[in-house]
Amino acid sequence: MAIAVLETTAPVTPPPPTSKRRGSLGGVILWVVLTLLIIAPVASFLILGVSPRVFQQGSQWFTLSYVRQAFSSYFGRGIFNSLWVSTTVAILSVCLATALAWLIHRTNVGGRRFWTVAMWLLLMMPTWMMTLGWSDLLQPFGAAEALGVNTHLIYGEFFGPLGIVVVLTSAALPFAYFIVSAGLQGLGPEYEDAARIHGAGPIRSLQTVLPIIAPALLSALAICFAETMSDFGVAFTLGYHSNFPMATYVLFSAISNFPANFSVAAVIAAVLIISTIPPIVLQSRVMRKRSYAVLSGRTRAPRRRQLARGPRALATTAVAGVFFVALGVPILGAVIGSLVKNLGIDSPNGVHFTLTYYAQIFKPSIQGDSLGAPLLLSNQLGLVVATGTGVLAVILARRLIANPGSWSQRVTDVFLLGSVAVPGVVLGVGYIFFYNLSFISHNVVSIYKTLPLLMLALVANAVPGQTRFMAGPVSQIQPSLGEAARVHGAGRMRAWRTTNLPLMSRVLLWGWLLTFTKTIAELAISQILYPPSQEPASVSIQSYLANFAPNTGTAMTVLTLFEMLAVIGIALSIYRLVTPKGWRRVGWTGVQS
Repeated sequence: MAIAVLETTAPVTPPPPTSKRRGSLGGVILWVVLTLLIIAPVASFLILGVSPRVFQQGSQWFTLSYVRQAFSSYFGRGIFNSLWVSTTVAILSVCLATALAWLIHRTNVGGRRFWTVAMWLLLMMPTWMMTLGWSDLLQPFGAAEALGVNTHLIYGEFFGPLGIVVVLTSAALPFAYFIVSAGLQGLGPEYEDAARIHGAGPIRSLQTVLPIIAPALLSALAICFAETMSDFGVAFTLGYHSNFPMATYVLFSAISNFPANFSVAAVIAAVLIISTIPPIVLQSRVMRKRSYAVLSGRTRAPRRRQLARGPRALATTAVAGVFFVALGVPILGAVIGSLVKNLGIDSPNGVHFTLTYYAQIFKPSIQGDSLGAPLLLSNQLGLVVATGTGVLAVILARRLIANPGSWSQRVTDVFLLGSVAVPGVVLGVGYIFFYNLSFISHNVVSIYKTLPLLMLALVANAVPGQTRFMAGPVSQIQPSLGEAARVHGAGRMRAWRTTNLPLMSRVLLWGWLLTFTKTIAELAISQILYPPSQEPASVSIQSYLANFAPNTGTAMTVLTLFEMLAVIGIALSIYRLVTPKGWRRVGWTGVQS
């Protein structure tokens, strides 16, 4: 009876007279924040590509000479390499993620819950750590040879385009997997059943389903392409050492060499951002041609296909093999490499294992700081950045799905995807130019060469990806839940806390952990913006790796990795202890999707 009253009275209740104005004011404030975080710093850097005099980096008010330089010789080779590598990685990661998602969510393959957790760990693993693990394992007289495996032939092939594609595909795989999984989990079994009834086998049935989830596949393709284009860890490590330049590294070298060429770097940055337009256009054109709406009140939960013992064992082995290559090999290489004395050096006494390098982490034998203070600083940065990013990402995600199909939603969507492709190097340099302006430092905020500037840049770097991560779970929550709470007298915060928060609790937790771990291991922005005598952990580790102390640097990397895993374990344990059981039950579905 009460429900009937609500249904008849709610539509005629006029909205508050100031709601539209408040919404508009909130939108203005939000875009002001995004301008200060992303738009203004990036635009300040990009302007240098055609007008270096604006920031006193040259005498020309307008010139296209740097555009020609950016596409010539070394710089042009880096751009070309990044374009074809990103395209290849995006296609491979989406194909592999689709196969994994179908096996894990639609069959009785062994260890389904474990593979989902492993995919989350893979998502949190920075690419430079992956590269370090592979290098320690495959290099001559490295970790593999310590185990009695000869890697001379593999080593030559890996240190080049093949190794770069393998590592970047491993890094992009989780993004594609979670997006495709969401599409498969929302798709009922009736389409596969209809295909099987008409005589289609498993492969033909899969070909019937894939066109239906085309939006998820295209979205995964776009995000994987953007993430790969903006990656700096592989370009800075594996790409540099294998003489295979990529756009993010040639951009970094343009601003780090003497004299610095900021204008050429700005043109390269513009190419990286513009390169995300084709995937967006492709997705938009496909979506306009037909409807992909398949969910309704009659949609049934998908069933898992029961594989026989032989095929089930084969499928489980294949899934385990993918995770071993993507996640197990880098971790194994780094751990063993940190325990081998004189890794990579031919010793007449053979291989010896030692804990000396772990002792040097906090009592270094060479001049330099220990890992203690940098790791503590990185954890503090992670705490602040993850919390701030989580709040802003939820607000942006709600705005992104509020008006589907509207121009504001499309602008926000394109802006966020384009921001994903902005390398950390671009953000770091843009923050230097923008927040060093006399007008900004004297009239807006004065944070140049301070820790808050690094925090803002880290938040700006994490917000686009985090928002797209939050958009799916946020879009699944019916607005009527919050409206019902408001009708019964709850304020905005109480309505959100009692309706949305329980449904999104685990998603928010994993999003927070994702940003926290990425912040600890972030390399590009930290190298550019860290204040004097306040090095984050990633910068300290790279200084050891670059200054002829690779074993100690590897040990630092392993310790940092295990510290990140410990934080994840503690956070999940606290969540399990303090939250109601209902929160954990409804929250897990959103995380798996």
